[in-house]
Amino acid sequence: MTIGELISERGAQWRVLDMGRRIEEVPAEIFTAFEQQQQPWPVPYLKHAWVGILSWDAQQPGQHNIWFLKLPLDEQNLLQAAPRDAFVQFILRSAAAPDKEHGDAPCSYKPDANRMAYFHALALQTLQQPATAFYTTARSYLSGDQGWDNWQQLGLQGLAEVVARLEQDHNSALLTAALPHLPAVPRNVLLGFLENAAPDQALTSSINDVLAMVVGHQPTVADLAAFARALSNSVNMEQRRQLLAVLLQHPLCRHVEVLAAIGSRCWRDLHGELLLSYLEALARNEQGSGAFNALVADLLALPGLRAHFMHALASPARSAELVTAMARLLEQARAADGGRLQ
Repeated sequence: MTIGELISERGAQWRVLDMGRRIEEVPAEIFTAFEQQQQPWPVPYLKHAWVGILSWDAQQPGQHNIWFLKLPLDEQNLLQAAPRDAFVQFILRSAAAPDKEHGDAPCSYKPDANRMAYFHALALQTLQQPATAFYTTARSYLSGDQGWDNWQQLGLQGLAEVVARLEQDHNSALLTAALPHLPAVPRNVLLGFLENAAPDQALTSSINDVLAMVVGHQPTVADLAAFARALSNSVNMEQRRQLLAVLLQHPLCRHVEVLAAIGSRCWRDLHGELLLSYLEALARNEQGSGAFNALVADLLALPGLRAHFMHALASPARSAELVTAMARLLEQARAADGGRLQ
């Protein structure tokens, strides 16, 4: 029995969200084919499919279940069925003996607070429930009426709901106007949530303008990582790629936090000269070969990126540092493969 069959057998409706690189819906037919090992997981992250599953009974409002699962993938990004099967059996045992202690569910995990807040914001919309009181508080702050320095009363949930409802209540325009005034802490939290949305042209331009202002005033590593995440799914691909190219020229881009943000969130833009710039920055990262190997291996697991890597590594513009870093990666891979890798 698959997870989808388990839910459908109970007569419930359900929705699957990818919780890995960004939070976005996975169509039911794709998840079903994935569970049946008919197609690979479309966006693997660290060799797993990270999913949040919401199920509910339309006849019983207020009753719903949420599962957060980290499902292992094989080398082709297909589901490893045994851990999934163990999870299904755990649910069946728990339903058969609800008063018995069963321990933790296999494959389950707890997302960080930001991801929990955004998932909850989307769940409220799916279940057609009203926004929380935090939403009203966040919108009031973002209007500027309370003063930009009075952000300490804000909760993650309210800011997450504003971004999740970007196309409602003029929230996109609200953020566009507010961003230039926000202190670093609430600004970076909002930028992080925006990786899950698709900022329109006006909001993208506002992000661009604020980024230029921040870069001119000694940005932190956290600042640049937050801007990379916010830009990763914006509607203007050309402008997005130009801004990422600027970020990759900044001295702080050698920090792994920035490189990880670009690699994990902006992977769709990493081809051509932008990919080469990314690999050059990664080859000079401040943590050395371990970080280079880990981030490159994660990217190479993504469908379609291997050919772009081969093209970038064949570029006559590649540096000696990049050649050395790749040679070390291949040496490590051959050692792990018992010397068989060619």
